Amino acid sequence: MKGFRNDAKTCALKLLSYRSRSRKEIFDRLKRKGFSVIEIEATIHFLENAGLISDEALTKELFRYSVERKSLGKRGIEAFLSRRGIDKELIDKELSIYTNDIEAESAAGFAEKKLKSLGKYPKEIIRRRLWGMLQRRGFSTEVINKVIERL
Repeated sequence: MKGFRNDAKTCALKLLSYRSRSRKEIFDRLKRKGFSVIEIEATIHFLENAGLISDEALTKELFRYSVERKSLGKRGIEAFLSRRGIDKELIDKELSIYTNDIEAESAAGFAEKKLKSLGKYPKEIIRRRLWGMLQRRGFSTEVINKVIERL
């Protein structure tokens, strides 16, 4: 039994060497590899005590990444964090600081960047494409309307 736990730890550490992962991601990956729930829970407990996984820290890191790099709106951030196995309460806590003004600023920055490549198209096509791009990134209808009217 002890040998298996070490194997689960080794496997989990290898997964963490590629990128930060949530508790759920580690659990799912180890489960897929065939480890028992007891072994997985012991491994996760070890990793949390060692400070190698922390859903709170990961949530903050992914939130910052999704706003600064991916230019996502509230719904987009929520979906992105959910896919990474972050708990709904942590997502809601992090999104509470993401106001409509911040979301509008992010949407405007993304739209301005995309306008450069859409400049050769007629105005109506530009509006439609920008609308679709912003909607797919999870921005609210209000924010999209504000941004498009401003541009």
